[in-house]
Amino acid sequence: MREDDFEFFKSLLLKQRSELINKADLFKEESLSEKVSHGDEGDVAASEFNLNLHLRLQERQVQLLQKVDHALGKIESKRFGLCEICEEPLSINRLRARPVASLCIACKEEQENKERSFATRSL
Repeated sequence: MREDDFEFFKSLLLKQRSELINKADLFKEESLSEKVSHGDEGDVAASEFNLNLHLRLQERQVQLLQKVDHALGKIESKRFGLCEICEEPLSINRLRARPVASLCIACKEEQENKERSFATRSL
């Protein structure tokens, strides 16, 4: 990968990181101001449902933030864009679509197949 590619993805990831942190801050402000413990059972249930939904979304954003930080670390070490399993280069198109990608398509498909196989055996 060329140096300007590293800079492009670093800029893209830093922007994504900033957006995720801003969303987290906004969530904190909203959740503090939206505490509904009064009203009828329907209002309370709707409030709890919305809070649970926001919490799940927040958890996903935290996971994405961790992936962004991991990708930024890989840029610093010049390991960005290499599959973490086979160490083959990831395609630029894959990285543009998902800059936090850490596996090539073949290794990702193999990982997903193993997960599906394990999930069906667990049932």
